[in-house]
Amino acid sequence: MLKFQKKNKNSTQNFLKKVYSSLDLFGQPPAFKILKQEKFTTSLGFLFTVGISVVCILYMMIQLEDLYSKAGPRVTMSEEQVVDTSAYSLEMKNYTIGITMANISLGSLQTLGTHFTMTVQNCKRERLIDPTTNKTVISQNCTKYPTEPCSEKHFVTDLQKAYFSKIKLGFVQCFNVEQWQNTPPQLQGTVQGTVYQYLQITISQCKNTTNKTDCAPPEKIWKELQTGYYAVHLIDNLVQMKNPGTPFKDIINLQYTTFSNSTSKSIFQSFKITQSDTDIGYVMEDIQTEYGLVQSQNRESQDNYNNQFIIQHIINLDSRQASYNREYQKLQDIFGNVGGLWQILFLAMSALLQPVTSTFMNLQMANKLFRFESQSNQEALQAQQSSNSIDEVKEDMKKSSFPTKTNFKGSQQLDLESRKSYTSKKSLGKSMSKSIFVKNTDKINNHQQMIQLLKQRKQSLNLSMRDIIVMSFGCRKKEKQLINYATEKFMNKLDIANLISKVYEIDRLKLILLNEQQQKLFNYLPKPIIPEAIFGDDFQKKMKIVESKQAYKVILQDEKPEFMRLQEAFVAYVKIQQKDDISEVDKKILDIIDEDILEFFENLYSNTTKLENIFQDSPMKLQLQFSDIESPKSNFQPEFDEDMANQIPVLPAMLRSQE
Repeated sequence: MLKFQKKNKNSTQNFLKKVYSSLDLFGQPPAFKILKQEKFTTSLGFLFTVGISVVCILYMMIQLEDLYSKAGPRVTMSEEQVVDTSAYSLEMKNYTIGITMANISLGSLQTLGTHFTMTVQNCKRERLIDPTTNKTVISQNCTKYPTEPCSEKHFVTDLQKAYFSKIKLGFVQCFNVEQWQNTPPQLQGTVQGTVYQYLQITISQCKNTTNKTDCAPPEKIWKELQTGYYAVHLIDNLVQMKNPGTPFKDIINLQYTTFSNSTSKSIFQSFKITQSDTDIGYVMEDIQTEYGLVQSQNRESQDNYNNQFIIQHIINLDSRQASYNREYQKLQDIFGNVGGLWQILFLAMSALLQPVTSTFMNLQMANKLFRFESQSNQEALQAQQSSNSIDEVKEDMKKSSFPTKTNFKGSQQLDLESRKSYTSKKSLGKSMSKSIFVKNTDKINNHQQMIQLLKQRKQSLNLSMRDIIVMSFGCRKKEKQLINYATEKFMNKLDIANLISKVYEIDRLKLILLNEQQQKLFNYLPKPIIPEAIFGDDFQKKMKIVESKQAYKVILQDEKPEFMRLQEAFVAYVKIQQKDDISEVDKKILDIIDEDILEFFENLYSNTTKLENIFQDSPMKLQLQFSDIESPKSNFQPEFDEDMANQIPVLPAMLRSQE
C-alpha cells in the first residue's frame, strides 16, 4: 500500500492528529538559520536592547517601590442616600467631645449646677408596626450620660492627649468614663428611618425643684447667662486617600456659637459615615474596610426663649453616605505596564534600526554568497589584457617568420601534453604579470600566514555600521547599488517556486544520469552519521580514520575550515594534473576556479620548499598525503625536425617553472 493510500484510509486518525496539533499552543514552529545563527545581530541593536532594558528595569523598580510604599492609589468615590443604617458606636478611641460654657471675654463659666445645667442624652426612636392594629407605633427611649470635668483618663489616643494638654481641663465637661466605656452612645439611621439614634446636649437655666434646691437667685442667673459662648471640642475626620495606611486622619476642632438668656438656640450637626474599601493585596484581591465620621452639616436656628433650654445641640447621622474604593497596582499590572513600555520602545527603536539592520544583513549575506570586484582588481585585469595582447602579437610574428614542421608522432605527444597541462595554458597569459594574490603568496612561509592571506582574499565589501548609517542618508551610492543588486540575486534564488523547480530538476537529473539500478540504490542511501569522535580531545588523531568512512564524509565536509579545504583542493588539483587524459568535467571545473588559485597551485606544485613550509607544519597535516603528489616531471619529449631547430614550443607553466 502506498503512503498516500494509507493516509487516506486512516482519515479519522489523521483528523484527530490535526485537532491534537491545533490545540497544542506550545508547539515549536520550524526555524531557519541565517549565516549559521538563529537571528542576525548587530552591535548597534545590542546597545539599543541594553538601553531599552535599562529603561524598563528602572521603570519597573519605580513601580515596585510605589507598590511597596502604597503610593499613587486609584480612588473612586460615590455617594448614596440611606435611611436605615447600622449603629455606629461613639467610643473613647474614635470619638472625642468636650463641652464648655464661656462668657463674652472667653472665660470659662464656673457656675455649672448653680446657674445653668448640662444634660447629655443618647435617644433612640423606633417606628414599629402594631400587628393587631396595623398602625405605626413610635417609641423613644433616652439614656442619660452624666458629665464630669475632663481629665487625663478621658483621653486614650495620642491626638487627644496632645490636644487637651494645652487646655485648662477643670471647666471642660466630658462623659462619665465608666458609663462611656460600658455603654458607649450610638448614632443610627436618619429622622425618616425606622430606627433613629442621636445625641442631644441641652443647656438650661438652673431651676429649683423638689430634688434640686441649690440654684442661684434668678437675678444672678440672668446676669450670668446674659450673653456668652457655647463651645464644643468635637472630633472630625480628614479623608486622605493618598495616605498609605488608614485613609482617615482624626482632628479635633473647637466649634462655638453665641447664646443669650433671652433666646433659645437649636444646633443640628450631622456626621456622614464614610466607608473606605482598600485592596491591599499584591497579587490577589484583599479588601480592608474602614469607617470614619466626617462632619457634613451644621445648622442653627434661634427663637425667643421658650423657658426650656438656652442651647439644644443635636448630633445625628447624615442621610448621605460616602463610599471610597481605593486600589493599588498589583504585580501583574506592573509587569503589564513594563511589557507595554517595552513594546512601545521596541517599535520606536525598530523603526529606526530596521533599515540599517536589514541593509547590514543583506551586506553580510552578499559577502557570504558573492565576491565583489575592487578597483585594484580592475586595474590588474586591464594590465593583464594589455600584456596578453602584446604576447599574442609577438606569437603571431613568430609564426609568420618561422615555418612549422612536425612529424605525426611529435604532434600526438604535444596534444597529450597539452591536455595534461590544460590549466597551465589558462595561466600562460598571466605569466608576464602575476596577480596581487600570487605576489602575496610569494611572501608566505607558514600555514598561519596563509590563513591570514585567505581571510584577506575574500573580496567582500568591508563596510562598517557607520558606513551603513551614512548610506541610509543617501551617501555611498555605488556600494548601495552593489548591495541591492546582490540582495535581489539571492532573494530570487530563495523564491519558493524557484526552490521547488530546482528540486524537480534534481529529480530529473537523477533519471537522466542514473540507470534504474543506480536510482534504487541512490534512493536508499543512508542518512549521514554524526561521528562521536569529533567531540573528543584527540579528534586530530582520529580524523584520518573517521574520514575514511563514507558515512561520515557528508557531516565532515561542513566542519572543515577553509585552510583544510584548500589543502584538499590542492591535492585534487595535482591528481588531475597527473592524469593521462583530463576529462571534460575536470576541464569545466577548472574553468570555474579562479585563475589566481590555479596559478597559486602551479607555483606550489613547482616549488617543493614552499609546499612543505605552508602545508607540512599545518595542524591539519594528517589530511594531506604528500606521497600521492609526484614530482612535477613530464614524459613529453617532442621530436623536432631539422626544420624546427629554431622553433620554440609552447610549454606548460609548471614545466617552465622547473627550468
